[in-house]
Amino acid sequence: MDDKLTRMFTSYPKFMKQLFKDFNYSQFSFPKATLFILLGLRYYSKGESLKMSELEMHAGLKKSTLSESINTLVKSGLVERKRSEKDRRVVRVKLNEKGKERIDEISKIIVTHINKKLKILSGEESKKLFEAFESIENVAKKLKGAHKNA
Repeated sequence: MDDKLTRMFTSYPKFMKQLFKDFNYSQFSFPKATLFILLGLRYYSKGESLKMSELEMHAGLKKSTLSESINTLVKSGLVERKRSEKDRRVVRVKLNEKGKERIDEISKIIVTHINKKLKILSGEESKKLFEAFESIENVAKKLKGAHKNA
């Protein structure tokens, strides 16, 4: 089991590191952490606002880094931040129209980069890779459901 755990904890970071090894982050007007926040808002929120704690988990950032980056995104007019009326401790963030347009532009650049990198895979290898991601997502859903029922 140790080998499987080691593989589980090291494979994805290795994959992402190699996938973005030569990616030019400087083409964007904000740091890499801010880019991951925008991507998190784009792909996890499904058009709704996210709690800062949810965004922290999805972006994989420290609370202090997240807060600084959200401040920058609010000032640049890409994100809206709102405190909950019911619980003032809860802060929710959401992409506004300008933010949606910007992250859609960025997503196109990222997809182009990923497609270029993954051209080294055969059709079968590519199929297996995306089937593996689908399997991982299905397991995550099952684990989430099991956690709720426990």
